[in-house]
Parts: sequence; C-alpha cells; structure tokens
Amino acid sequence: MFGAYVRDGYLSYLMQWSKVYGSKSIQKETRGLSIEPIDYGPDKTYYNAGVRKSIICKGTSKNQKVEWLNPSGNVVQRVITNRVFTQEHFVPAFRTRIPAMVLVISHANVEDTGVWECRSGAVKRNVSLCIIDPSEFVDTPTEVTVDRGRSITLSCQAKGEPEPRLLWHRNGEIITEDVNPSKYQVMTKYNSQGFEGLLTITSLEPEDSGVYNCDAIQESPNLDECTASTSLNITLHVNYAPMFEDGNDTALVPGKENESVDLVCASNAHPTPIYRWFKEDGDILSEYSKDDIKLIDDGEKAVLSLVANESTFGQRYRCRSSNLYGEVDKVFAVLKLEKPRKPTEISVENATHNALHFQVKWHGETLFPVDEVLIQYMEFKSLLKKRVGTPRDVDWKKAEEALLKIDGFDIVDGEGSGLTLTLPELNEKTEYWIRVRASNEAGDSLWSEPILASTVEQPEVELVEEVDNEPEPVKAAQISDGTFYGIFFAGGILVVAIGCMFAMRMV
Repeated sequence: MFGAYVRDGYLSYLMQWSKVYGSKSIQKETRGLSIEPIDYGPDKTYYNAGVRKSIICKGTSKNQKVEWLNPSGNVVQRVITNRVFTQEHFVPAFRTRIPAMVLVISHANVEDTGVWECRSGAVKRNVSLCIIDPSEFVDTPTEVTVDRGRSITLSCQAKGEPEPRLLWHRNGEIITEDVNPSKYQVMTKYNSQGFEGLLTITSLEPEDSGVYNCDAIQESPNLDECTASTSLNITLHVNYAPMFEDGNDTALVPGKENESVDLVCASNAHPTPIYRWFKEDGDILSEYSKDDIKLIDDGEKAVLSLVANESTFGQRYRCRSSNLYGEVDKVFAVLKLEKPRKPTEISVENATHNALHFQVKWHGETLFPVDEVLIQYMEFKSLLKKRVGTPRDVDWKKAEEALLKIDGFDIVDGEGSGLTLTLPELNEKTEYWIRVRASNEAGDSLWSEPILASTVEQPEVELVEEVDNEPEPVKAAQISDGTFYGIFFAGGILVVAIGCMFAMRMV
C-alpha cells in the first residue's frame, strides 16, 4: 500500500512538472522565419531575365517545416528538374541545426516578378522580386541631318519585356503634341522589332538643332515598384547658311595704341563655315592668307590679330563666312581706345520704395567702350542744414558707392545712346544726391553733375476679404420668439375646440 502511495505521488509530480516546465520548453521553440535581403547590385532595381537566383528562408526551430509559395499562391515543389524548385538545407546553430528552405530560380523570366512567400505554419514572410528583360534599341540612328525649312521624323525603336512605352524629351521637358501641335507630332506603332516611337518636327529652324532623348520605360503589371528606364540620345543637325547672332552691323573694336588687338569673327551655321578675312581699301578687298587667321573653338571662330596704331585706327576689315547654303559678310573697324567722357545727362526713369532706376547719357559724337560704372550716393538730410547748393568734394568722400559691371557696352552716336542703371537697397521715402563715373581699360571719366532723386512710400498691401456666397444660416435666437407665440396661439385654439366638442356631447 505504501508503494502504491509513492507511485501515485511520483506520477502526480511528473504531471505537474510537464505542465510547468514542459510548456516553457515548447514556448522556447517559438517558430520564426527570416529571408535574406535582395541585392540587385549597384544602381539597379531588378535582375536581368535569364539569371540564376537563389533565395534562402531560415527557420528558428530544428523541427520546423518551411516551404515557399510563388506569386500565384502555389507551393514550390522540391523537383530539381523544374525551372523553379526548392531545396532543404540545415544551417548550424548553437548546439543544434535549424532548417532553411532555398528557393532556386534556374532561369529567371519576367513572369517571376511578384511577391514570393515563405511560410512555416501560421508564420509568413514575404519578399518582392523584380525581373526585367531590359529594353534594347534597334535600327535607330543616333544622328540625323536635315536642311532648314524641311520636316523630319525621328524614329526610336525598342524591344524588351515588359513591353516598353516610349517618351520623347528635349532639354528635360516631355515633348507632346499639346506643347506645340503645329511643330510636333508624336506617334507610337508596333512592328516585328518591337515598339517604335515616331517624332515628327515640321518647318525646321536652326533652333531645332540639338539632342532629343527617347526613353523606353518598362513597368511590371505584377509589382508596382518593378520598373526600368533606358534612354537613347538622337542628335539633330539643321543645315542653314551662316548668320551673325549680333547682326551684320559694323563691329567697333577698341585697341590700346601699339598693343595687339584681336578681331573675332563668329557666325552660326551648319555645316561649320569657312572663314576669309579681307582688308578694305575703298572698293578693293585685299585677302589675308590662311596663315594670318587663327581658328578656335573647333573652327567655329576665326581670329585676325593686328597691332593697334595709326595705320589700323579707323581701318575697316571684312570677315566672310560661307558654307554650302550661303555666305555672309561682317565689317570690323579698329578704334583707338580712349577713356569715357563725362556723362552729360542723368535722368530718373522709375522710383520704388527701395530702388532708383535711371539712365546715363552722353551727347555729341562719342565712341568708347564702358566696362563699369561707379555710382556714389548720399542722403540729402546727411548734409549740414545750413548747406545750400550741391555737395562738395569733401562731402562725397563720405558717400556710399555701388560698382556696376557692364558687359561690353559701346557708346556709339552720342544722341540718345546711354546706359540704364539700377541703384538698389535704398531707404523708403528718402531723397538722395547721386553722381556717376564710367570706366574702361584706358581710365575713368569725370564725375557727372549730381542730381537729386527720391524713393517713394511702399504701397500698402490690400487684403482681399473672402466673400461667402452661401446664405447665412438662420440662428435659433432669431426665430425663437415668433415661433413660440405662433405655437402658443395655435395650441390655445385647439384646446378650446376640443373643450367645446366635449361640452356638446355632455349636453
């Protein structure tokens, strides 16, 4: 009897132990999964079709069953003769081995794109896979030349999987018929080589020359983030006769006496023009030899170097630019470089609350370049109160200055010629004394006579109130009194009528 008592106690102990410690050991074997990250390589977001790829999914428990499901939800079989199959491996871990299921895609194709699932019971982990057969451009010329005034259709042909859609770009902007329907016509067609994008450009002008980009964009229907883009550049050349960007007027080139001066002849043309230089002697043209002409910028400019002296000052030199489509001449004259003359007129054209816009003019026969203009200015109230007349030289020493660079400005034919300048960062409603001085390589002009000019008051910003067109809702307070008395009166009449009816029945 005592033995039975011991046995029953031992069995009870084992049951209690299994409940407490056995459940804990099972809890320690909680199932988990981890999938190795996808690495497409530097600057890539997909695998090329045809590659072999293996993806490992690891478990966390030695008794765990792991399997892979394809994007269609079907379990991938362990049949190594299949294009896509799985293989089971065991990965060494601390005092044990844990299972790992390897997904093997022996020859990837575009249909493999999608979300693949690794699962173990109720535990699931997903991985997105992107497979693309990149677009390839076929039978597409990368350089086209057409005469001015004609029309041209640029062709861009691409094949790949998923099937690409084609877009045309120029200078970073998409070209569509909506942009300029009279200039561009865009069309896409399909042939045996794949999709072909056609861009027709009508009435070609020199500004139509340049690089046009054809983009082949691939987008997977199975995975939104699975995309690829390939671009091809097509260069369009428009043939046209030479022309000078600044016109055919005589170019005046200043030069310091006894120093070298360069006459630079540059015309726009395609093909690149041939340049010839001549010296004018009345109606006679004396041509310079090719050895005297220096070609720069891949032959797009021709430079004739001379010494500025009494024999070249006032002399006229002719540059002739020509190609198969025509020719054009431009005359250059060498002038003795002199410092600018004193400005004869300063007039304010516009005044704002913080800036003055004015024009500086020279009257009479003037012919000199201006490289920069120095402006001196001071507040009128900064002078002594007893001062009468314009500021003295000692006053100008305390003036503020603004130096404005002028890009190759030439003063020609004094009447009406001049510079428009802006003096910024001024105080509001303030009167200023202003004077200017022009400069070039030869020196500075005398200071102009000073003028008085004032900034104006800053205009107030008008606040536009929003008008609510919706009818204003009727508030309860607005109807409470009328409603109350109306209801009270109607209720009284109803009570009287019922009372009368009751009285009549009693009688």
